[in-house]
Amino acid sequence: MAIDSISTIVGIFGNAINTASAFTELIRTKRGEPRVLLEELKKNNTLCWLVTDRETKAVKIIPKLSAKTYSKLLENGFDFNKISPNKKIVKGHPRLKDKDLSAFVGSDVAKLTEAIYDRINELQTIFDADPRNKRIDWERRMLNLHKRILLLMAHLRGWAE
Repeated sequence: MAIDSISTIVGIFGNAINTASAFTELIRTKRGEPRVLLEELKKNNTLCWLVTDRETKAVKIIPKLSAKTYSKLLENGFDFNKISPNKKIVKGHPRLKDKDLSAFVGSDVAKLTEAIYDRINELQTIFDADPRNKRIDWERRMLNLHKRILLLMAHLRGWAE
């Protein structure tokens, strides 16, 4: 399921180079807090690609994921829908029907952003507590995080339905 799901996502949204370019274009169009948050998401996306492309093990990447900007903005009461003021509701893609990301289709950008950073914080908390736990599939958890980041990026770029 995870491999099928990630191959669908990659088929829809492209590869590491495409998504890095898409994030760069998005960042160029933003100012202030949304721009800083997109920079952090771009970095996390790049780290996720290392796991998705099987270049690096998830256990090396999880500690490097960042949620500092998100946490600071959350603390200051930032409205995460400002990342996409004209496209607040996440649009889907026909190939996402019945996939784990379909839960986010129709929700607002703030909910998806929160889900991304909840996943990062959860991953890091569990990893800090028990990094050698063989029952935890770190790669799958990273793939699930990556799919959420890619959905947000695709929505912001207008690649979704």
